Amino acid sequence: MNHYQLLQLHLFAVAFWLGVVAVEYLLERTRAQSRSHGFTVAQLHRKIDLFFETPAFLVVLLSGILLFEPGRFDGIYALKVVAGAIAVVGNMICLVPVLQRHAAAQRDDLGNVIAQSRLIDRISLTAIPAGLIALACGLYLAAVR
Repeated sequence: MNHYQLLQLHLFAVAFWLGVVAVEYLLERTRAQSRSHGFTVAQLHRKIDLFFETPAFLVVLLSGILLFEPGRFDGIYALKVVAGAIAVVGNMICLVPVLQRHAAAQRDDLGNVIAQSRLIDRISLTAIPAGLIALACGLYLAAVR
């Protein structure tokens, strides 16, 4: 795979990942409608993470590592790399409460479902903006190249 193809794969995975995160965000905003709906959100978010989001951010991570240019690591490029890494690590960390919330929903443990949901929200407050910063930096760098 040449550099151009790898970059295309990376950008496709970033776009796909962003779409998945947007769907999850909208889904999460509906979780308080009722107890049963909150439990359904826990089940759906787990499936989305396992089958779509995790593969997407792993492709972003691996292609990003392969595309990394150490000689450029300053300014906007460094901000893009660091913000992207924060977004990926945030998603990796967020997988834990997503899985724990699903298990709590399976046990009908509403208190733990709520606690894990709050943890997901706190992690998202860092990971989502970091991902958007990385995307904005990447678009800027592509425009000035």
